[in-house]
Amino acid sequence: MGKKIHSLKFRLSLIMAAVITIVVVLICVFNYAFFEKYYINDRLKLLKNSYNEMKELCLSDDYKIDDVKEFISKKDSLYGIKTTYIDNKWNVVFSSGMNDKDTIVFFQDMIFNKAPYIEVIEENKEYSIVSNSPDNQSFSFLVIFGTLEDGSQVLMQITLDSIEENVTIFNRFVQIVGLGMLIIGIIVVHFISVRFTKPINELSEIAGKMSELDFGAKYTGTDNSEIGILGRSMNTLSTELEKNINELKEANIQLQKDIEIKEQNEEMRKEFLSNVSHELKTPLAIIQGYAEGLKEGVNDDRESLEYYCDVIMDETTKMNAMVKKLLTLNELEFGNEPIVLDDIEINDFIGGIIKSNSLRMEQKGIKLIFEKCDEFIVKMDCMQLEEVVANYLSNAINHCAGDKQIRITIKAEENSVIVYVYNTGENIPDEDIERIWEKLYKVDKARTREYGGNGIGLSIVKAIMDKNNGEYGVNNLPNGVEFWFKINN
Repeated sequence: MGKKIHSLKFRLSLIMAAVITIVVVLICVFNYAFFEKYYINDRLKLLKNSYNEMKELCLSDDYKIDDVKEFISKKDSLYGIKTTYIDNKWNVVFSSGMNDKDTIVFFQDMIFNKAPYIEVIEENKEYSIVSNSPDNQSFSFLVIFGTLEDGSQVLMQITLDSIEENVTIFNRFVQIVGLGMLIIGIIVVHFISVRFTKPINELSEIAGKMSELDFGAKYTGTDNSEIGILGRSMNTLSTELEKNINELKEANIQLQKDIEIKEQNEEMRKEFLSNVSHELKTPLAIIQGYAEGLKEGVNDDRESLEYYCDVIMDETTKMNAMVKKLLTLNELEFGNEPIVLDDIEINDFIGGIIKSNSLRMEQKGIKLIFEKCDEFIVKMDCMQLEEVVANYLSNAINHCAGDKQIRITIKAEENSVIVYVYNTGENIPDEDIERIWEKLYKVDKARTREYGGNGIGLSIVKAIMDKNNGEYGVNNLPNGVEFWFKINN
C-alpha cells in the first residue's frame, strides 16, 4: 500500500482530482459572490444600449413607424425587452407585452406618483432607470424610460429572473460537470501516467541492476524528451562503469597474481637458500675435514696425501659446477637478455652431443639407439638447446639401469620437432613427477650424491623451454623413463 501511495501515477491522479475540485469550488464561490452583480450590470448595459438605439431610430429624418415596430419586436424576441412607444399626446403608438391602459398607469405611477415599490437606480436628463420589485412576486423588473426631444415617451423593461435560483442551478450543473471531469481526468491521467512512468520504471530497473553490477540492461526508448536524454546518459554511464569495473577486476586479478607470484618467489627463495645451504654444507664439511687432516699430517705417505688432495679437488669441482648451474638458472629466470635464434639442423646437433658423451656411456656399458628424422632446421639459441639436450642425456646416463639402454628419438612435424630421451631403469614415483622440475629437488638424494648431481639440471631445462615458449615433460614407461621436449618454429 505504501508503495502505491508514493507512486507517480497515484500522485498525478491526486493532483488532477485536487485541481478539478478546487476549480469547481472556486467557480461555485465566485458564482455566489459575483454573479448577481454581473448579471444586473449586463442587463443594465443591454437596456441602455437598446434605449439609445430606439432614440436614434425615432429621431432620424427618415423615421417610419414600421421600422420602430420591427425594432421593438426584434428586441422582444431576442432579449425579452418589452417596449412601449407613446406620442406627445399620451397615445400609445406601439407596445409589446403590455396593454395600453396598464402602460399608461405604470408610466404615471413611476413619473408622477413615485410608487413606493419603485427603486431608482440611475437618473439623468435623458432617462431614468428604476427597479420594480413587488414583495409578493419572485421576479423583478428593470425599467428605463425617458422623454424624447419631440415630446414622445419611450419605456423599455426587462425581466430579471430569480438570480438565486439560477445561481443554484448553475452551481449544481458545474458540480455535475466537475464530477464527470474528475472521473474522466483520473482515467486520462492514468493512461498518460502509464506512458510517462513506463520509461521511468525501466530506468529504475536499470539503475537497480547497475547497483548489483549487472550492466547488461540498456534503455531502449527513442524519444528526445528529458527522460530519453536521461536514459541515453544512463546507457553511457552503464557502459563506462562496466568498462572501468572490468578494468579494476582485471587489475585486481593481476595484482592477486602478482602477490601470489611474490609469495611463491619468497617461498622458493627461502627453499632455495635452504637447499643451497644444505648442498654446500656437505662438501664444505668434507673439504674442511680433509684440509685439517692435511694440516695435522694425519698421513705422511705420498699416496694418502694425493688421496686427500683428490677428495678436496673433487668436492671443489662439484661445488664449482653447482654454482655455475645456479648462475645459469638465475640468468635464465631473471635475465632480460634478448633471445638469439640460430638455425640448427637438429639431427647433426644432437649427434654431436651424443658423440661428446660416448666415452661415459662406454664406461657404464650403456647402449644408445639414435632414431633420426628427415633433415629439419630448428630456430633456437644454440647454447640453450645444447643445455637442454645435454641435461636430458646426462640424466639418462646417471639413471640408466636394467638393460642399460638409452634411446633418443626425433620426430619432425610441420612446424615443430619433438625429441624423446628414454632410458631403462626405475620409474619416478608418482608423488615426485611434478616436483622434479623444481630447483635442487632430488628424488633419491643418496644416489644423486653418488653421481654428483645437485638437482639443478631439470630446473634449467624448464627455464629454457619456458623462455622459448616450448613444451616439455616426462612419462613413466614399462622398464624405464622417457623425457621429452618440443620446439615450435
